[in-house]
Amino acid sequence: METRNLLTITGSNLRLNIKQTLFPAVLHLLVIPWIYGTSNLDSAKSAECLERMVALVGLPMFVPLLKPEQDSGMNAMIAMRPFPYRVIVILRMVLSLIGAAALIFAFEGYMCMSRCRFPVCAYAVRTLASAMTLGFVGLLASVVSRNTAVGFLVSFCWYCALQIESLGAAFHCVSNGIGVQQALVLMGSGAAITFLAQLHFGKTA
Repeated sequence: METRNLLTITGSNLRLNIKQTLFPAVLHLLVIPWIYGTSNLDSAKSAECLERMVALVGLPMFVPLLKPEQDSGMNAMIAMRPFPYRVIVILRMVLSLIGAAALIFAFEGYMCMSRCRFPVCAYAVRTLASAMTLGFVGLLASVVSRNTAVGFLVSFCWYCALQIESLGAAFHCVSNGIGVQQALVLMGSGAAITFLAQLHFGKTA
């Protein structure tokens, strides 16, 4: 019975992720070649493109994950009684992580076909870490404020702050590698999201 419940929950959350996160992220990636050069880039320029543009998929992929719970009219539809709510949160985060990784690899494939030269796997992992950091910061703000719009605003402000070299150098992980600060932000925000989401929404989900 639990296996069947888990499969049902996975399927329903996968459909939710595709509708709320994957489509906007795909649209974002489709726009990038029109506003940012993606042909014949060397390693440094490729890292800049991935860091400044592609990593932004973290916003649509992670920030709106708890939007259904923030809409009181959806509570009855999304109630998942067989499992603790934190399991649902982790499941959605994992599904978004897989989706973000697939999109990043797909865009890197496009860049390679456009004769860009860079270490594909290393840059994919680093871009995913950058996207997750942006997304987790916004998702955490969304949980605390119980408002998805606030989450997007905080993520965007975080992104803008990182463009200031003196502030964002430690988080330019595609160019410089994943540092201790970024790892701590990722782990800390992930743990805080799971705990606070259970605290805020667990009784109604």
